[in-house]
Amino acid sequence: MHVFLILLIKFYWVLIPKAKRRRCLFKKSCSHYVFDITKDEGFFEGLKALNFRYKNCRPGYYILQEEQLLISASGKSFDNHHIKEEIFLDHYFNY
Repeated sequence: MHVFLILLIKFYWVLIPKAKRRRCLFKKSCSHYVFDITKDEGFFEGLKALNFRYKNCRPGYYILQEEQLLISASGKSFDNHHIKEEIFLDHYFNY
């Protein structure tokens, strides 16, 4: 079953050019994160990873600039070790 999820991600990479994909908040893109988890830990862990990223890598997040924290739309907090630096910079320069 994990092969199905891996092939689905590979089709996504081929069919949707990188420039057309939605910008990921995390340092490791959502599709690469799910691909690696699925490859290493199997189908069900891959689905859990997909669900986790779907809940946390979408609009509706809030940034605490001083603490370098991102609060996701689902309410989970992430420090600058997990989030792309440009997300914090974009927010800083846009406000």
